[in-house]
Amino acid sequence: MKRRIMAVVLSIAILFSDSASVFACDRKQTETYVSQMLFGDKAEKYKSNEKVQMLMKALYLCSEQYDDNDTKELDALKKKKVSGLPKSEEIEISQKELLECSHNTWEYKYNAKEKQQKSRKTILRNTVSKVFGVGFWNRYFKRNKEKYESFAAVLYYMHILADYLADDPDATEITWKSGFVSAYDGKASVEINGGIPQFTQKEKNRKDYFLTFSKLDSSGRAGTAFANISKDHMPEAESRQHIGNIKPSGWNQKKYDGIVSSNPGYVYNRCHLIAHQLIGEDIKENLITGTRYLNEAMIPTENEVADYVQKTGNHVLYRVTPVYKGENLLASGIQIEAYSVEDKGKGISENRYFYNVQPGIEINYNSGENSCADTTFQKEKILKFVTVDSGEKDLVHEMNKQLDILFKDQKKSKKTNDYNRMMSAIDENIRKVRNVGNKGETAGKQYILCREYEYEYYKILRKYLPSLLEQEQFFSNVFRD
Repeated sequence: MKRRIMAVVLSIAILFSDSASVFACDRKQTETYVSQMLFGDKAEKYKSNEKVQMLMKALYLCSEQYDDNDTKELDALKKKKVSGLPKSEEIEISQKELLECSHNTWEYKYNAKEKQQKSRKTILRNTVSKVFGVGFWNRYFKRNKEKYESFAAVLYYMHILADYLADDPDATEITWKSGFVSAYDGKASVEINGGIPQFTQKEKNRKDYFLTFSKLDSSGRAGTAFANISKDHMPEAESRQHIGNIKPSGWNQKKYDGIVSSNPGYVYNRCHLIAHQLIGEDIKENLITGTRYLNEAMIPTENEVADYVQKTGNHVLYRVTPVYKGENLLASGIQIEAYSVEDKGKGISENRYFYNVQPGIEINYNSGENSCADTTFQKEKILKFVTVDSGEKDLVHEMNKQLDILFKDQKKSKKTNDYNRMMSAIDENIRKVRNVGNKGETAGKQYILCREYEYEYYKILRKYLPSLLEQEQFFSNVFRD
Protein backbone atom coordinates (compact mmCIF):
# COMPACT_ATOMS: atom_id res chain seq x y z
CA MET A 1 0.00 0.00 0.00
CA LYS A 2 2.80 2.40 0.93
CA ARG A 3 4.56 1.70 -2.36
CA ARG A 4 1.43 2.62 -4.31
CA ILE A 5 0.91 5.83 -2.33
CA MET A 6 4.53 6.85 -2.67
CA ALA A 7 4.49 6.22 -6.41
CA VAL A 8 1.59 8.61 -6.73
CA VAL A 9 3.15 11.26 -4.52
CA LEU A 10 6.57 11.00 -6.08
CA SER A 11 5.17 11.71 -9.49
CA ILE A 12 5.15 15.31 -8.30
CA ALA A 13 1.92 15.71 -10.13
CA ILE A 14 -1.39 17.31 -9.44
CA LEU A 15 -5.07 16.47 -9.55
CA PHE A 16 -6.53 16.30 -13.03
CA SER A 17 -7.81 19.55 -14.45
CA ASP A 18 -9.68 20.39 -17.64
CA SER A 19 -7.56 23.48 -18.08
CA ALA A 20 -6.64 24.39 -21.64
CA SER A 21 -2.98 24.36 -20.64
CA VAL A 22 -1.22 21.02 -20.73
CA PHE A 23 1.70 22.11 -18.62
CA ALA A 24 2.05 23.70 -15.22
CA CYS A 25 4.65 26.09 -16.60
CA ASP A 26 4.01 28.49 -19.41
CA ARG A 27 6.73 29.18 -21.95
CA LYS A 28 8.12 32.18 -20.09
CA GLN A 29 8.46 30.21 -16.87
CA THR A 30 10.17 27.34 -18.67
CA GLU A 31 12.71 29.71 -20.19
CA THR A 32 13.33 31.31 -16.79
CA TYR A 33 14.07 28.02 -15.05
CA VAL A 34 16.13 26.57 -17.91
CA SER A 35 18.21 29.75 -18.27
CA GLN A 36 18.96 29.74 -14.55
CA MET A 37 20.15 26.15 -14.70
CA LEU A 38 22.40 26.99 -17.66
CA PHE A 39 23.78 30.34 -16.52
CA GLY A 40 23.01 30.71 -12.81
CA ASP A 41 23.27 34.32 -11.65
CA LYS A 42 24.14 35.40 -15.21
CA ALA A 43 20.81 34.18 -16.61
CA GLU A 44 19.39 37.68 -16.99
CA LYS A 45 22.48 38.76 -18.92
CA TYR A 46 21.94 36.03 -21.52
CA LYS A 47 18.16 36.42 -21.70
CA SER A 48 18.24 38.31 -24.99
CA ASN A 49 21.25 36.48 -26.42
CA GLU A 50 20.49 35.38 -29.98
CA LYS A 51 21.83 31.86 -29.53
CA VAL A 52 20.07 31.37 -26.22
CA GLN A 53 16.83 32.37 -27.93
CA MET A 54 17.52 29.81 -30.65
CA LEU A 55 17.91 27.08 -28.04
CA MET A 56 14.70 28.15 -26.31
CA LYS A 57 12.76 28.14 -29.59
CA ALA A 58 14.04 24.66 -30.37
CA LEU A 59 13.20 23.42 -26.88
CA TYR A 60 9.70 24.84 -27.22
CA LEU A 61 9.16 23.12 -30.57
CA CYS A 62 10.53 19.87 -29.20
CA SER A 63 8.60 19.80 -25.94
CA GLU A 64 5.70 22.26 -25.79
CA GLN A 65 4.29 23.04 -29.22
CA TYR A 66 1.02 21.36 -30.21
CA ASP A 67 -2.01 21.68 -32.52
CA ASP A 68 -0.14 23.68 -35.16
CA ASN A 69 0.44 26.59 -32.74
CA ASP A 70 3.47 28.87 -33.06
CA THR A 71 5.06 27.06 -35.99
CA LYS A 72 6.49 30.49 -36.85
CA GLU A 73 9.29 29.52 -34.48
CA LEU A 74 10.27 26.85 -36.97
CA ASP A 75 10.53 29.50 -39.67
CA ALA A 76 12.66 31.62 -37.33
CA LEU A 77 15.15 28.78 -36.89
CA LYS A 78 15.27 28.23 -40.64
CA LYS A 79 16.19 31.89 -41.07
CA LYS A 80 19.09 31.26 -38.69
CA LYS A 81 20.33 28.58 -41.11
CA VAL A 82 19.64 25.63 -38.84
CA SER A 83 19.98 22.68 -41.22
CA GLY A 84 17.83 19.60 -41.63
CA LEU A 85 14.68 21.05 -40.07
CA PRO A 86 11.38 19.27 -40.72
CA LYS A 87 8.28 20.86 -42.20
CA SER A 88 5.62 22.09 -39.78
CA GLU A 89 3.25 19.24 -40.68
CA GLU A 90 6.00 16.76 -39.77
CA ILE A 91 5.91 17.82 -36.11
CA GLU A 92 2.13 18.09 -35.82
CA ILE A 93 0.80 16.61 -32.60
CA SER A 94 -2.36 17.14 -30.55
CA GLN A 95 -2.62 18.54 -27.05
CA LYS A 96 -3.74 15.16 -25.70
CA GLU A 97 -0.67 13.45 -27.17
CA LEU A 98 1.86 15.99 -25.97
CA LEU A 99 2.49 14.71 -22.44
CA GLU A 100 3.48 11.20 -23.44
CA CYS A 101 5.55 12.56 -26.31
CA SER A 102 7.52 15.12 -24.29
CA HIS A 103 7.49 13.88 -20.66
CA ASN A 104 9.42 10.66 -21.09
CA THR A 105 13.01 9.59 -21.45
CA TRP A 106 15.05 11.09 -24.27
CA GLU A 107 15.21 7.64 -25.90
CA TYR A 108 11.50 6.85 -25.47
CA LYS A 109 9.61 5.99 -28.66
CA TYR A 110 6.03 7.18 -28.74
CA ASN A 111 4.60 4.68 -31.18
CA ALA A 112 1.44 6.66 -31.93
CA LYS A 113 3.49 9.63 -33.16
CA GLU A 114 6.99 8.21 -33.61
CA LYS A 115 7.80 10.20 -36.76
CA GLN A 116 6.63 13.48 -35.25
CA GLN A 117 8.53 12.81 -32.04
CA LYS A 118 11.69 12.07 -34.00
CA SER A 119 11.27 15.28 -36.03
CA ARG A 120 10.85 17.32 -32.85
CA LYS A 121 14.06 15.98 -31.37
CA THR A 122 15.80 16.62 -34.67
CA ILE A 123 14.94 20.30 -34.25
CA LEU A 124 16.63 20.39 -30.85
CA ARG A 125 19.65 18.36 -31.95
CA ASN A 126 20.29 20.41 -35.07
CA THR A 127 19.81 23.72 -33.27
CA VAL A 128 22.37 22.66 -30.67
CA SER A 129 24.69 21.85 -33.59
CA LYS A 130 24.13 25.28 -35.15
CA VAL A 131 24.45 27.25 -31.91
CA PHE A 132 27.80 25.74 -31.07
CA GLY A 133 29.11 26.32 -34.57
CA VAL A 134 29.55 22.76 -35.69
CA GLY A 135 28.19 21.67 -39.04
CA PHE A 136 26.78 18.21 -39.45
CA TRP A 137 29.87 16.91 -41.20
CA ASN A 138 32.33 18.90 -39.17
CA ARG A 139 35.16 16.64 -37.99
CA TYR A 140 35.15 18.19 -34.53
CA PHE A 141 31.43 17.64 -34.21
CA LYS A 142 31.69 13.96 -35.15
CA ARG A 143 34.38 13.48 -32.56
CA ASN A 144 32.14 15.06 -29.91
CA LYS A 145 28.77 13.91 -31.20
CA GLU A 146 27.97 12.06 -27.98
CA LYS A 147 28.56 15.18 -25.89
CA TYR A 148 26.28 17.38 -28.02
CA GLU A 149 23.60 14.72 -27.99
CA SER A 150 23.80 14.75 -24.20
CA PHE A 151 23.52 18.52 -24.06
CA ALA A 152 20.33 18.34 -26.13
CA ALA A 153 18.99 15.66 -23.78
CA VAL A 154 19.88 17.77 -20.73
CA LEU A 155 17.87 20.67 -22.16
CA TYR A 156 14.98 18.28 -22.74
CA TYR A 157 15.06 17.08 -19.12
CA MET A 158 15.41 20.65 -17.85
CA HIS A 159 12.10 21.40 -19.54
CA ILE A 160 10.41 18.50 -17.72
CA LEU A 161 11.82 19.65 -14.38
CA ALA A 162 10.77 23.25 -15.04
CA ASP A 163 7.26 22.07 -15.78
CA TYR A 164 7.07 19.92 -12.65
CA LEU A 165 8.10 22.87 -10.48
CA ALA A 166 4.79 24.40 -11.61
CA ASP A 167 5.19 27.76 -9.85
CA ASP A 168 5.25 31.12 -11.59
CA PRO A 169 8.40 33.03 -10.52
CA ASP A 170 6.87 36.38 -11.47
CA ALA A 171 3.82 35.83 -9.25
CA THR A 172 5.77 35.30 -6.04
CA GLU A 173 8.63 37.81 -6.17
CA ILE A 174 7.86 41.23 -4.76
CA THR A 175 9.40 44.60 -3.99
CA TRP A 176 8.06 46.88 -1.27
CA LYS A 177 9.35 49.31 1.35
CA SER A 178 11.14 46.59 3.33
CA GLY A 179 13.05 45.43 0.27
CA PHE A 180 13.03 42.86 -2.50
CA VAL A 181 11.94 39.27 -1.97
CA SER A 182 12.93 36.75 -4.61
CA ALA A 183 10.50 34.22 -6.07
CA TYR A 184 9.36 31.25 -4.03
CA ASP A 185 11.81 28.39 -4.55
CA GLY A 186 10.63 25.63 -2.27
CA LYS A 187 11.22 27.34 1.08
CA ALA A 188 8.22 28.68 2.99
CA SER A 189 10.01 31.80 4.24
CA VAL A 190 13.14 33.93 3.83
CA GLU A 191 14.97 36.41 6.04
CA ILE A 192 14.53 40.13 5.49
CA ASN A 193 17.20 42.68 6.44
CA GLY A 194 19.51 39.91 7.60
CA GLY A 195 16.85 38.76 10.05
CA ILE A 196 17.04 42.04 11.99
CA PRO A 197 13.61 43.54 12.82
CA GLN A 198 13.06 47.13 11.72
CA PHE A 199 11.54 48.66 14.84
CA THR A 200 12.47 52.19 15.85
CA GLN A 201 14.42 52.77 19.04
CA LYS A 202 11.36 54.41 20.58
CA GLU A 203 9.34 51.26 19.89
CA LYS A 204 12.08 49.07 21.36
CA ASN A 205 12.01 51.06 24.58
CA ARG A 206 8.32 50.40 25.25
CA LYS A 207 7.60 47.98 28.09
CA ASP A 208 3.85 48.43 28.21
CA TYR A 209 1.26 46.27 26.50
CA PHE A 210 -0.35 47.70 23.37
CA LEU A 211 -2.27 46.37 20.38
CA THR A 212 -3.14 48.19 17.15
CA PHE A 213 -4.72 47.13 13.87
CA SER A 214 -4.89 48.96 10.57
CA LYS A 215 -8.38 49.68 9.30
CA LEU A 216 -9.58 47.61 6.36
CA ASP A 217 -8.96 49.51 3.14
CA SER A 218 -11.57 50.24 0.47
CA SER A 219 -11.07 46.73 -0.95
CA GLY A 220 -11.60 45.12 2.45
CA ARG A 221 -7.93 44.22 2.84
CA ALA A 222 -6.39 43.90 6.29
CA GLY A 223 -3.23 45.88 6.98
CA THR A 224 -0.48 45.86 9.60
CA ALA A 225 -1.15 44.38 13.03
CA PHE A 226 1.22 45.54 15.80
CA ALA A 227 1.45 44.51 19.45
CA ASN A 228 3.73 44.38 22.43
CA ILE A 229 2.95 40.85 23.55
CA SER A 230 2.46 40.51 27.29
CA LYS A 231 1.94 37.41 29.42
CA ASP A 232 -0.90 39.13 31.27
CA HIS A 233 -2.83 39.67 28.04
CA MET A 234 -2.41 36.26 26.46
CA PRO A 235 -5.78 34.49 26.20
CA GLU A 236 -7.10 31.33 27.78
CA ALA A 237 -7.02 28.37 25.43
CA GLU A 238 -10.81 28.07 25.38
CA SER A 239 -11.49 31.70 24.45
CA ARG A 240 -11.43 31.35 20.64
CA GLN A 241 -14.39 32.96 18.86
CA HIS A 242 -16.26 31.62 15.82
CA ILE A 243 -14.81 33.17 12.64
CA GLY A 244 -16.53 31.07 9.97
CA ASN A 245 -18.70 33.99 8.89
CA ILE A 246 -15.70 36.21 8.12
CA LYS A 247 -14.53 36.19 4.51
CA PRO A 248 -11.26 38.13 4.15
CA SER A 249 -10.39 39.74 0.83
CA GLY A 250 -9.54 37.21 -1.87
CA TRP A 251 -11.56 34.42 -0.25
CA ASN A 252 -12.21 31.89 -3.03
CA GLN A 253 -12.20 28.56 -1.27
CA LYS A 254 -11.55 25.25 -3.02
CA LYS A 255 -10.56 21.80 -1.86
CA TYR A 256 -7.58 19.72 -3.05
CA ASP A 257 -7.42 16.49 -1.09
CA GLY A 258 -4.03 14.81 -1.26
CA ILE A 259 -2.25 18.03 -2.20
CA VAL A 260 -3.06 20.36 0.69
CA SER A 261 -1.84 18.93 4.00
CA SER A 262 -5.11 19.37 5.91
CA ASN A 263 -8.06 16.98 5.84
CA PRO A 264 -10.24 17.99 4.10
CA GLY A 265 -7.73 19.72 1.84
CA TYR A 266 -9.04 23.27 1.74
CA VAL A 267 -6.49 25.59 0.15
CA TYR A 268 -7.30 28.65 2.28
CA ASN A 269 -7.43 29.36 6.00
CA ARG A 270 -8.70 32.45 7.77
CA CYS A 271 -5.16 33.29 8.73
CA HIS A 272 -4.54 35.36 11.88
CA LEU A 273 -1.94 38.06 11.40
CA ILE A 274 -1.11 37.99 15.11
CA ALA A 275 -1.83 34.48 16.35
CA HIS A 276 -4.83 33.94 18.60
CA GLN A 277 -2.57 32.38 21.24
CA LEU A 278 -0.66 35.67 21.53
CA ILE A 279 -3.48 38.24 21.77
CA GLY A 280 -6.82 36.41 21.54
CA GLU A 281 -8.24 38.65 18.81
CA ASP A 282 -10.38 37.00 16.12
CA ILE A 283 -11.63 40.15 14.41
CA LYS A 284 -11.65 40.79 10.66
CA GLU A 285 -8.82 43.33 10.96
CA ASN A 286 -6.61 40.48 12.20
CA LEU A 287 -7.51 38.00 9.46
CA ILE A 288 -6.34 37.54 5.88
CA THR A 289 -6.91 34.86 3.28
CA GLY A 290 -3.85 32.68 3.71
CA THR A 291 -2.97 29.31 2.25
CA ARG A 292 -2.73 26.28 4.46
CA TYR A 293 0.98 26.24 3.63
CA LEU A 294 1.40 29.81 4.89
CA ASN A 295 -0.56 29.15 8.06
CA GLU A 296 1.55 26.13 8.94
CA ALA A 297 4.79 27.99 8.18
CA MET A 298 3.94 30.73 10.70
CA ILE A 299 3.32 28.36 13.61
CA PRO A 300 6.96 27.79 14.72
CA THR A 301 7.56 31.55 15.07
CA GLU A 302 4.26 32.02 16.92
CA ASN A 303 5.04 29.14 19.29
CA GLU A 304 8.55 30.43 19.92
CA VAL A 305 7.23 33.85 20.94
CA ALA A 306 4.44 32.38 23.08
CA ASP A 307 6.84 30.03 24.90
CA TYR A 308 9.34 32.83 25.50
CA VAL A 309 6.73 35.21 26.94
CA GLN A 310 5.22 32.52 29.17
CA LYS A 311 8.65 31.47 30.45
CA THR A 312 10.22 34.90 31.04
CA GLY A 313 7.29 37.25 31.52
CA ASN A 314 9.07 39.67 29.16
CA HIS A 315 7.42 41.64 26.38
CA VAL A 316 7.89 40.91 22.68
CA LEU A 317 7.31 43.54 20.03
CA TYR A 318 5.42 41.73 17.29
CA ARG A 319 4.43 43.24 13.97
CA VAL A 320 2.83 41.43 11.05
CA THR A 321 2.46 43.16 7.69
CA PRO A 322 0.54 41.59 4.80
CA VAL A 323 2.21 42.48 1.49
CA TYR A 324 0.03 43.08 -1.57
CA LYS A 325 1.04 43.70 -5.17
CA GLY A 326 -0.88 46.69 -6.45
CA GLU A 327 -4.63 46.21 -6.06
CA ASN A 328 -4.47 42.44 -5.55
CA LEU A 329 -7.04 41.16 -3.07
CA LEU A 330 -4.77 38.34 -1.93
CA ALA A 331 -1.53 39.08 -0.13
CA SER A 332 1.60 37.73 -1.82
CA GLY A 333 2.98 37.03 1.63
CA ILE A 334 3.43 38.46 5.10
CA GLN A 335 6.32 39.98 7.01
CA ILE A 336 6.76 39.02 10.66
CA GLU A 337 9.03 41.07 12.91
CA ALA A 338 9.62 40.06 16.53
CA TYR A 339 11.89 41.55 19.21
CA SER A 340 12.15 40.74 22.93
CA VAL A 341 12.19 44.07 24.76
CA GLU A 342 13.67 43.55 28.22
CA ASP A 343 16.72 41.58 27.01
CA LYS A 344 17.15 43.75 23.90
CA GLY A 345 16.56 41.00 21.38
CA LYS A 346 18.69 38.30 22.96
CA GLY A 347 15.70 36.03 23.45
CA ILE A 348 13.74 36.83 20.30
CA SER A 349 14.92 38.73 17.23
CA GLU A 350 13.40 37.90 13.87
CA ASN A 351 12.44 39.48 10.56
CA ARG A 352 11.07 37.05 7.98
CA TYR A 353 8.86 37.03 4.91
CA PHE A 354 6.43 34.13 4.54
CA TYR A 355 5.13 33.22 1.08
CA ASN A 356 1.37 32.98 0.63
CA VAL A 357 1.67 30.05 -1.76
CA GLN A 358 0.36 26.50 -1.91
CA PRO A 359 2.66 24.02 -3.69
CA GLY A 360 0.87 22.47 -6.62
CA ILE A 361 -1.85 25.12 -6.78
CA GLU A 362 -1.96 28.04 -9.20
CA ILE A 363 -3.23 31.19 -7.48
CA ASN A 364 -4.56 34.38 -9.03
CA TYR A 365 -3.51 36.97 -6.46
CA ASN A 366 -5.73 39.61 -7.98
CA SER A 367 -8.91 37.71 -7.10
CA GLY A 368 -7.87 34.76 -4.95
CA GLU A 369 -9.14 32.29 -7.54
CA ASN A 370 -7.13 29.09 -7.71
CA SER A 371 -6.81 25.88 -9.68
CA CYS A 372 -4.69 22.75 -10.05
CA ALA A 373 -1.34 23.65 -11.54
CA ASP A 374 -1.01 20.88 -14.13
CA THR A 375 -2.68 17.85 -15.65
CA THR A 376 -0.12 15.11 -15.03
CA PHE A 377 -1.80 13.42 -12.07
CA GLN A 378 -2.51 9.71 -12.63
CA LYS A 379 -0.83 9.78 -16.03
CA GLU A 380 1.00 6.47 -16.19
CA LYS A 381 3.08 6.98 -19.32
CA ILE A 382 5.18 9.91 -18.19
CA LEU A 383 8.55 10.17 -16.48
CA LYS A 384 8.34 10.54 -12.70
CA PHE A 385 10.67 12.85 -10.76
CA VAL A 386 11.98 10.09 -8.48
CA THR A 387 10.63 6.56 -8.12
CA VAL A 388 10.66 4.44 -4.98
CA ASP A 389 12.48 1.62 -6.76
CA SER A 390 15.97 2.78 -7.72
CA GLY A 391 15.88 0.34 -10.63
CA GLU A 392 12.99 2.15 -12.33
CA LYS A 393 13.50 5.01 -14.75
CA ASP A 394 12.92 8.49 -13.41
CA LEU A 395 13.89 12.06 -14.24
CA VAL A 396 16.87 12.30 -11.88
CA HIS A 397 18.31 8.97 -12.99
CA GLU A 398 17.98 9.87 -16.68
CA MET A 399 19.45 13.34 -16.15
CA ASN A 400 22.38 11.81 -14.27
CA LYS A 401 23.16 9.55 -17.24
CA GLN A 402 23.40 12.56 -19.53
CA LEU A 403 25.44 14.63 -17.08
CA ASP A 404 27.88 11.75 -16.76
CA ILE A 405 28.46 11.84 -20.53
CA LEU A 406 28.50 15.62 -20.80
CA PHE A 407 31.09 16.09 -18.06
CA LYS A 408 33.04 12.85 -18.37
CA ASP A 409 36.35 14.69 -18.81
CA GLN A 410 35.80 16.84 -15.73
CA LYS A 411 34.68 13.80 -13.78
CA LYS A 412 38.13 12.28 -14.30
CA SER A 413 40.03 15.52 -13.77
CA LYS A 414 41.99 16.16 -10.58
CA LYS A 415 41.60 19.94 -10.97
CA THR A 416 38.00 20.18 -9.84
CA ASN A 417 35.61 18.30 -7.64
CA ASP A 418 32.53 20.29 -8.69
CA TYR A 419 31.08 17.36 -10.59
CA ASN A 420 31.51 15.01 -7.65
CA ARG A 421 30.09 17.60 -5.26
CA MET A 422 27.06 17.99 -7.48
CA MET A 423 26.46 14.26 -7.70
CA SER A 424 26.85 13.85 -3.93
CA ALA A 425 24.27 16.57 -3.36
CA ILE A 426 21.91 14.94 -5.86
CA ASP A 427 22.33 11.53 -4.20
CA GLU A 428 21.52 13.02 -0.80
CA ASN A 429 18.46 14.71 -2.24
CA ILE A 430 17.23 11.42 -3.75
CA ARG A 431 17.74 9.68 -0.41
CA LYS A 432 15.54 12.25 1.33
CA VAL A 433 12.82 11.93 -1.30
CA ARG A 434 12.73 8.15 -0.96
CA ASN A 435 12.38 8.48 2.82
CA VAL A 436 9.21 10.55 2.49
CA GLY A 437 6.32 8.61 4.00
CA ASN A 438 8.43 6.68 6.50
CA LYS A 439 7.17 8.86 9.36
CA GLY A 440 3.50 8.41 8.60
CA GLU A 441 2.97 11.78 6.91
CA THR A 442 -0.40 12.40 5.29
CA ALA A 443 -0.60 12.24 1.51
CA GLY A 444 -0.80 16.05 1.37
CA LYS A 445 2.26 16.45 3.60
CA GLN A 446 4.18 13.92 1.52
CA TYR A 447 3.27 15.87 -1.58
CA ILE A 448 4.59 19.14 -0.13
CA LEU A 449 7.82 17.53 1.09
CA CYS A 450 8.45 16.03 -2.33
CA ARG A 451 7.83 19.37 -4.00
CA GLU A 452 10.36 21.00 -1.67
CA TYR A 453 12.94 18.34 -2.56
CA GLU A 454 12.20 18.93 -6.23
CA TYR A 455 13.11 22.58 -5.75
CA GLU A 456 16.21 21.49 -3.88
CA TYR A 457 17.24 19.41 -6.90
CA TYR A 458 16.67 22.40 -9.16
CA LYS A 459 18.85 24.57 -6.90
CA ILE A 460 21.62 21.95 -6.97
CA LEU A 461 21.64 22.09 -10.76
CA ARG A 462 21.48 25.88 -10.74
CA LYS A 463 24.47 25.99 -8.39
CA TYR A 464 26.80 23.58 -10.18
CA LEU A 465 25.85 23.34 -13.86
CA PRO A 466 26.85 26.89 -14.89
CA SER A 467 30.43 26.51 -13.62
CA LEU A 468 30.73 23.02 -15.08
CA LEU A 469 29.48 24.22 -18.46
CA GLU A 470 31.90 27.15 -18.41
CA GLN A 471 34.73 24.61 -18.24
CA GLU A 472 33.48 22.85 -21.37
CA GLN A 473 35.20 24.33 -24.43
CA PHE A 474 32.20 23.93 -26.74
CA PHE A 475 30.07 25.98 -24.33
CA SER A 476 32.58 28.62 -23.25
CA ASN A 477 33.53 29.35 -26.88
CA VAL A 478 29.97 30.52 -27.52
CA PHE A 479 28.92 31.99 -24.18
CA ARG A 480 31.80 34.11 -22.97
CA ASP A 481 31.62 36.77 -20.26
